[in-house]
Amino acid sequence: MNNHLLARVKVQEYRQFGRSVLLTKMPFRVLQSIFTVDGRVQRELDPRRKNAIRDFILETVKEGTFYFSPFVFSARGAWSRIREGEWEVVPGAKMAILDGQHRAKALESALRKLEFEKEAYEDHGDIEKAEEIQKWIDILESYEIAMQIYLDLSKDDERQLFTDINTERKEAHGGLVVKYDQRDRYAEWTRTLVQRLESKFEIERNLSRLTTTNSSLTSMVIMKKCLIALIEGNVGYKEGEPICKYCREDEVLDIAERFFSAWLQLFPKQAANRKKYVSGLSGVQIALAYTVYRLVEEEEKSYTEALEHLQRLKDFTSWRHDDPLFAPFYDEKKKQVVRLSEQGKVKKLSELFLQEMKRKAVVGR
Repeated sequence: MNNHLLARVKVQEYRQFGRSVLLTKMPFRVLQSIFTVDGRVQRELDPRRKNAIRDFILETVKEGTFYFSPFVFSARGAWSRIREGEWEVVPGAKMAILDGQHRAKALESALRKLEFEKEAYEDHGDIEKAEEIQKWIDILESYEIAMQIYLDLSKDDERQLFTDINTERKEAHGGLVVKYDQRDRYAEWTRTLVQRLESKFEIERNLSRLTTTNSSLTSMVIMKKCLIALIEGNVGYKEGEPICKYCREDEVLDIAERFFSAWLQLFPKQAANRKKYVSGLSGVQIALAYTVYRLVEEEEKSYTEALEHLQRLKDFTSWRHDDPLFAPFYDEKKKQVVRLSEQGKVKKLSELFLQEMKRKAVVGR
């Protein structure tokens, strides 16, 4: 807690696109107590991604050091100006983290793991090893985090900045990885699928996030995510080789091609019109892939049978933003579905799809 913490810090002050920004650094053990994660602004924590970063930290701290890009925060009144170049942390106040959540949680996890290991060695009387681990703990606690702190942001400003940092800035990178990475089997499969499907609908090859002005129905990045959800039931972070649970690897491309081709019958004619329909949203497309996987896993259907069941949805939704099926994700103010790419919401939408298909089956009897 920051109830009694008062820290005066040297900062650089500047303006960026009309916003006041502070640039400074702080040991992680101090930073831990003065920020919070706001679920209304942040996406859900991805445990796999956090754990991957934690393992990287634990491996590199034992060999030397590691480097992080600056964490980004919204001040939320947690900083008070003393004089030019010097600010203090306001007791009891907390910043909101906008970029760096997974790295911060990975550092906390790494420290907990080291503390546990240290205690185990102490219990077994191996003081030398316990002292070695304490050195690593000291390094992580004192690790200086570079920070970029935005002052006077509204909640809407925070959400927009979070989107800009975590999506738009990384669009081109994500697209290029799928387009050129020769080591990723899913990327390789996606490239083959694009060649097979590009005559059926427009596919964005470079960007990962599709804006309302983009005429593509999907992107290579989104197709890869759909493929992982379709084959593994994973709507989150994925590393390593494919795990084909209910099909052979040589069947993946044909199954995936049938899934993407099914969109032509399932979606409305102007499916890529994101202002009018949700069919062009990544969260909807991934949820459909995950739904097919669940039909295969939970109801023991073949992929062919699961894809046939998916077609039932076209009788129950218009795919418009204000369709009752998408009510849990509809923003009345914006008159559209929002933030549907989050893992929890993708899974919730998949559950709604399954409920509608089961209802269709009952009605059809």
